Amino acid sequence: MARTPPLEAYAKWAATFDTTDSAIVALETRILGSRMPRVEGKRVVDIGCGTGRWLAWAVERGARAAGLDLSPHMLREASRKFTCAGRLVEADALRSPFRDGCAEVVISTLAIGHLRPIRAALAELARIAAPGASVIVSDFHPDALRRGWKRTFKSDGETVEVESEPYFIEELRDARLELEEFCEAEFGIEERPIFEAAGKGDLFGEVRGQAAIFVARFRKAA
Repeated sequence: MARTPPLEAYAKWAATFDTTDSAIVALETRILGSRMPRVEGKRVVDIGCGTGRWLAWAVERGARAAGLDLSPHMLREASRKFTCAGRLVEADALRSPFRDGCAEVVISTLAIGHLRPIRAALAELARIAAPGASVIVSDFHPDALRRGWKRTFKSDGETVEVESEPYFIEELRDARLELEEFCEAEFGIEERPIFEAAGKGDLFGEVRGQAAIFVARFRKAA
């Protein structure tokens, strides 16, 4: 199995990201979907937007939204969605071009683990958040990486591992952000068919009961 740097890995994954079932993405969608704030009429920035999953979600609900990602291949797929076209920026998430306090909702999903140092990444999210804004972060749980889990996908019949290193949840701190909720989620019966379709039904039983992702909701100080 090839262990591949994130930018190179997502170049390989981009074309099939939206059409290939991923238990992690399915779990994150299920858990985060019920925790997203109302976005109608609000300015939303999606940092690490990838193929535009949550950017499209925000636009469809009436948000004035923009997405940023470093991967041109993922952005190319996002641009195919009419809800995302014209709203995308290719840039480093640690040095985004968005102005201070520009967003009423800032989201970063399944991406912050690729941004180092973590504190600098969270500080950038806090910078672009307006006073009182919601800042929402989800990610593959770093403790899952410590247990030996891999971030993988299939490309041309090959299993590709996205290079990932664990960090500490305590690094998700910024003096400007108040933590409102921290949720650690495990796979449920909703994700079981994905394991079974991949021929990994036994693995589902092994990993169930262990945190696979987290969702953190912050509020920017007024």
